[in-house]
Parts: sequence; C-alpha cells; structure tokens
Amino acid sequence: MPTEKSDVSPMEQEKIIHAKQEWEQTFDAVSDLIFIVDTNHSIVRVNRAMAERCGCTPMELVGRKCFDLMHGTNSVPDDCLHARVLQCGKSQISEFNVEKFNGTFEVTMSPLFNAEGQTTATVHVARDITEKKCHGKLLAAQQKQLEEVNSTLESRITEAVAELRKKDDILIQQSRLTAMGEMISNIAHQWRQPLNNVGLIVQNLQLAFKANDLSVEELDEDIAETMKVLQQISETIDDFSNFFSYEEEASSFVVNELVSRSLSFVEPSLKRKGIWLELDEQPDITEKGYPNEYMQAFLNVMLNARDVLLDNQVAHPLISIRIFRENGRSIVTVRDNGGGIREEVLPKIFDPYFTTKHQSTGVGIGLYMAKMIIEKKMHGSLTARNVDGGAEFRIEV
Repeated sequence: MPTEKSDVSPMEQEKIIHAKQEWEQTFDAVSDLIFIVDTNHSIVRVNRAMAERCGCTPMELVGRKCFDLMHGTNSVPDDCLHARVLQCGKSQISEFNVEKFNGTFEVTMSPLFNAEGQTTATVHVARDITEKKCHGKLLAAQQKQLEEVNSTLESRITEAVAELRKKDDILIQQSRLTAMGEMISNIAHQWRQPLNNVGLIVQNLQLAFKANDLSVEELDEDIAETMKVLQQISETIDDFSNFFSYEEEASSFVVNELVSRSLSFVEPSLKRKGIWLELDEQPDITEKGYPNEYMQAFLNVMLNARDVLLDNQVAHPLISIRIFRENGRSIVTVRDNGGGIREEVLPKIFDPYFTTKHQSTGVGIGLYMAKMIIEKKMHGSLTARNVDGGAEFRIEV
C-alpha cells in the first residue's frame, strides 16, 4: 500500500514544531495559574505554576476533575463558572477563596472553540490577589478610620480653638497683671508730688486760719488748686480703670490719645531712670478696634524698649515714637538706641516665653502678647528690625 504523501513541507513542519515549543515555554513561564478544562470538567493541560502550586507534576493533574482539585467536592457546584462559560460561550470573571491554596484568586475563564464554533473547553487563568485583598481590607479600615476622624474633626477643631482662646485669655490676663504692677508703681510715684502739694495747701490753710490771716480770695485760690490736683488724680484713676475693662465689641478711637494715655503711665518712671522721650505725630490718626488691648500692646513694646536701655546701660537712653498714616493704615513706631537685637535672636523675640532677660525680670510673654493682640484682635501687624544702632518696633493696623 503506498504511503500517503504529506502536503506540509519539512521546513513548514519545523516552523510548526518551533511555534509549539515557544507556546509551551510561554505557557509555562506565566506566573498565573493556568489550566484548561474540557466539557466533562476534566483537566487537559496545566502550566508549571499551577502544578507547583498543587505540589504535583503537570501530568499528575491531567484527567482530574476541576471541582475536585479546586473545591474538594465530588460533584459540580451549583454556581460553577466553567459550566456557565460552556453554556453562554463568553468569558467570565469571578473571585474565589481557595482553601487548598490558602488565598484569594481572581479567575478568568475564556471559552475555546472548534472549527464549527462549538465550545470544546475553557481556559482558566487564576491570579493570586491575596495580598491585594489584604491591602484592600487595610485600606478600607484606614478609610473607615479616616471617615470617623473626619466626622469628629470639626467638633475637635472647635474644642481645640476654644482651648487655645482660653489659654490666650489667660496669657492676656497674665500680661495685664504684669502691666498692672508696672503702672501701680508708676502711679505711686506720679501721685506722690500732687498729694504732697495738697498736704501743703491744707497745712497752709490751717495755719492761716489759726493766725486770723485767711482771706476769702486766698481760700478760693487754694481750694481751686486742690481741686485741680484732685481732678488730675481722678483722671489717672479713670485711665487705670478703663485699661483693665473688658471690651466685647470693636470701637473707633484716636491712636494719638491712646499713646498719650499710655505714656502718662510710664513717662514719670522713664524720667526717673534718665530715659528721654521723643514724639513725632500726625494729628488725629483714627482707627477701629479694641483700644484697651491696643494700649496694652503699645505699653508692652514701650516697657521692652525701657528694659533694653536699662539692661545695656546706654549712656544717653532715648525712645523715639512716631505716629502717622501710610497707605491708609495707622502706623506707630517705637525706636530705641539700645544697640539693636542680635540677628540670631531677632526671629524669636515674638515667641511665647522667649526672653533674654533674667528670670526675675521677665517671663517672655510681653512681646508675644503684643503681637497676638495686634495681629489677631486688630488684624494688623507687629514687626521688628534693627536700624541706626537700635531696634524699631512697627505697629501697623
């Protein structure tokens, strides 16, 4: 019987064999688990990754039922994805927890067709997504935690802001008490001379009365002088009282008047210590805000300049004050000739509790409070710089 001659040339046969080898190498090189299942749910081919995951050789898996291998059952599961693909002829994707492999897999099943278009098998590609799922669960837990944080964030911010404001109020009060001590000391010296004058007038009235040498004109003059002194003392008490009163609402004020009232508290003390004052002002510089707190900020800056001049023992100490308007804003500058602020210290001078003074003379909140009042309460700015052998503080509102 003659041998049937093949229509495929040896070269073409070699190409086919080479292509088959390349396909098999590619099939085995894929890290995903790949296996092909026929219409009877029998495994007809597996790649190396699948065999290694099962702890078998590829030939040991061929012929086994897919439901036995993957699910450990003796029959086709009710929700068998392989059966669904065979029926509809379309690819399906699903996730499975495979206890045997101790993980979660994303399985894609795609149909294989014969020449007549009939589904003869399905290709199963299982990708291990265990780590991805763990990350997903962790991310979901973190997302839930973040949502819980966000749900309470507003209330916690409100509480934190309220707590900060409470602390700021305490600091303001502490700063005011410090300023009160300064002013009480100044007022004591400021009142001593007027009270001495009143005492002399009363004594003279008594002596003149006893000597029968008191005329109506002299009595009226002495009484008028006494009332003038008492009026000055009364105004000082009013200024002192107003300075510590709480302001709920902003109001208009004249910056010049506040500076003048502030200086009336400290000027006698400055003169006793040999510190000269210079005042250069444009008239009637008006502003809107909280005048008492503005006064406190200005006083804190003034007292800081005084302390610098005394600490550095300046030969001819001088504080120069300018009041003017610039670009629609009120400006007050306080300049001393105390040698300036060291460059490494300059960025820190407004920090709370930072001080270059001895602990017995300062706790480091004066400039911090001044800045907080001007910037938070008055919506302005308080800055400092070195100029002409001294420091200049600029209050801009």
